[in-house]
Amino acid sequence: MNWLRRLVQFLSAVNRVILELCRWSAMLLAIGIAVVVAAGVFWRYVLNDSLSWYEEMAKFMMVWLVFVGAPIALRVGDHISIEMLPNALPDRLRSLLWCGISVVIMWFCAMLTIVSFQFAWNGRTQVAIAIGDISMFWIFVSIPFGAAVMFLIATQQALENLQDTIRPGARRVDRFEELYGPDLGGVG
Repeated sequence: MNWLRRLVQFLSAVNRVILELCRWSAMLLAIGIAVVVAAGVFWRYVLNDSLSWYEEMAKFMMVWLVFVGAPIALRVGDHISIEMLPNALPDRLRSLLWCGISVVIMWFCAMLTIVSFQFAWNGRTQVAIAIGDISMFWIFVSIPFGAAVMFLIATQQALENLQDTIRPGARRVDRFEELYGPDLGGVG
């Protein structure tokens, strides 16, 4: 099973880079949303002159924030889940169950990537007038982007759990998970 270990290491390295980019993008988007909304409030209530673009810009930044943040939450296990059944199972069976769940997530993310890219492509002729005639493709493409990254993460998790099913204790925590575990704070 040396090939499986190498494949997991390769996916871990690729996903670590992608997740770091997502992490920084999420931070910049959150700061950007705060700045845009603060500017909109300032112009409206202090200068008595409303900015026409700030609500739409903040909304589109929020959409991107969701789809760059979702892969991070998937990797560190922060999505909503009920863990009572898996925690009651023996180690091998638990790993097999998580492997199956990861395969279902992979299927869903693959379908979402395909369908949402078609949706984004169909939206390329629409424009967001309030923020400077930007094609809606650039807003909608956040969905297939996030789904594709989550597909890669779920693939890594499926292979890690398969590895742990075959050889219990073989799974090692990767660098991203080690640094940013469930609380993203690196403590623990």
